[in-house]
Amino acid sequence: MKLRLLPASLLLACALSHAAEQPAIPKPLEEQVSRLVELYKDSFATGYPEATHVQTLKTAPDSEIILAVFTIEGFDMGNNYNQYLAVFSATPNEEGQEHYSLLDSMQIGGGGWRSIEKLVARLVADPTGKRTLIDIPVMENGEDDGPNFPSRAGVIHLALEGAQTPRIVEQN
Repeated sequence: MKLRLLPASLLLACALSHAAEQPAIPKPLEEQVSRLVELYKDSFATGYPEATHVQTLKTAPDSEIILAVFTIEGFDMGNNYNQYLAVFSATPNEEGQEHYSLLDSMQIGGGGWRSIEKLVARLVADPTGKRTLIDIPVMENGEDDGPNFPSRAGVIHLALEGAQTPRIVEQN
């Protein structure tokens, strides 16, 4: 009898530890991501909010950016998905509540290509000091991988370029 409870206990512990890893997404940021989902999806696709990952990166002593990776699935009624990266800045409004302004967004993964399973981005020093460089670990699909089962670890190198209208650019 006690042995039957052990697998259930382990499963519950793993689920709780995974939930503890991902901090709650602030409601205003969640709303901004929902707006992006509506813009990117087709008439059949839906957002998958449970798969949204958020991370804040301090770019200077008084400056930070917020990264959000979100997933949309079921394009053209298929068994497929795309992942997108959105970069935001945050400033408090008159009431002191954070407002998240979209800097840029781009498709960053999808079935048969690559996947971000956990957002663990890191800043990289830019020798020119003109860009914000970001590395994000990913899983990439190899030749023999199924579309939704990437097996090769990789890193994508991104640059946030431009002061007035920042753009995300993937570096080779």
